[in-house]
Amino acid sequence: MFASKKYLFSKKNVIICSLLVVIIICLAMIVFTRQKVENVGILSEDHYPSIKIMVYNGCGFAGVANNVKNYLQNKNIDVVNTRNTQRFVYDETLIVVKQDDEIDLKRLKRMTNIENVIYAIDENFDVPLIIIAGKDYQRYFQVNTR
Repeated sequence: MFASKKYLFSKKNVIICSLLVVIIICLAMIVFTRQKVENVGILSEDHYPSIKIMVYNGCGFAGVANNVKNYLQNKNIDVVNTRNTQRFVYDETLIVVKQDDEIDLKRLKRMTNIENVIYAIDENFDVPLIIIAGKDYQRYFQVNTR
């Protein structure tokens, strides 16, 4: 009777059980995190903090960055700065990811319908995301160009 208890609590069994518990916890965390990212959009935008972004004029048409900023102001998006790109060579509007935040990226894509994304990670950058308005910007933003 006591011999079976000795084997039940052997070092090998304790280590195996501990590893199984750690693996189960890790799997649960992965599933929870994945569900959290996939469930973005179930709640209305009022339940989330505003997304901080910059808007760059990449097409060269006068006032585009400010017009896009004004368009986004009522969409739970905080445009902290606007500027021009160094060269006006962008035919397509895109999102530049500076800080890896998949939840805010997914929210911004949903709110703007912009699918073009590039990653230029710089964790020290002022904002996590940049929108570069290309020549097709009116496809995404109904702005007054007058």
